[in-house]
Amino acid sequence: MPFATSTIRERARRRVAVRVRAGEPCALCREPIDLSLRYPDPLSFTVDHVVPTSRGGTDDYEQLRPSHFRCNRTRSDGPDGTVGRNSGVLG
Repeated sequence: MPFATSTIRERARRRVAVRVRAGEPCALCREPIDLSLRYPDPLSFTVDHVVPTSRGGTDDYEQLRPSHFRCNRTRSDGPDGTVGRNSGVLG
């Protein structure tokens, strides 16, 4: 199930962003993430679910990881490669 509320989604984004500030790279391409870049920049920050919520994944913190918008979109389950509203894009 996707994040139940926008408050929960925002809290999850902030918690994962702390890991990026500490130096954790994109989980998909292993390149650094610049948190100053804003959506829809391809290198902007999103939160990726290890197991997509569309396939039964949860929003548990352990199941969330940082990624670039481009990387997350490429991996997306969406039919057109889109990232859903719960992707975790900051700003």
